[in-house]
Amino acid sequence: MVTRKEKRECEKDTNYFFELEKVRKHFFKNLDDKLNGINDPRHQSYVTYNSDILLMMTILKNAFDLKSMRSMTDQFNKDECIHNFQKIVGCSELKELPHYDTINDFLSRLEPTELEKIRTYI
Repeated sequence: MVTRKEKRECEKDTNYFFELEKVRKHFFKNLDDKLNGINDPRHQSYVTYNSDILLMMTILKNAFDLKSMRSMTDQFNKDECIHNFQKIVGCSELKELPHYDTINDFLSRLEPTELEKIRTYI
């Protein structure tokens, strides 16, 4: 039986971001295309964050078991998270992550069938 201390010791050098990217690229090769391919209902002249950024944040919020959109904004609003997120979405000019109000507004305008396509793919 492995103790909690032994488990922590084994996991201390694990790069979880790298592991997440390996899983995403192996099992969800077309996820980026799917997130970018949705029918975005927003007026494009007012768009600051593309749909892939908004949807990926929502997916990661759920993957990391964050209970609320506010906790997502609080937890992800760190330089390291922003840097990692730049890598995930391939957007090096991303300087800030969107606030949860921005994501909620986007999701409220999005047709449910667009989300269903992504959910079905995943």
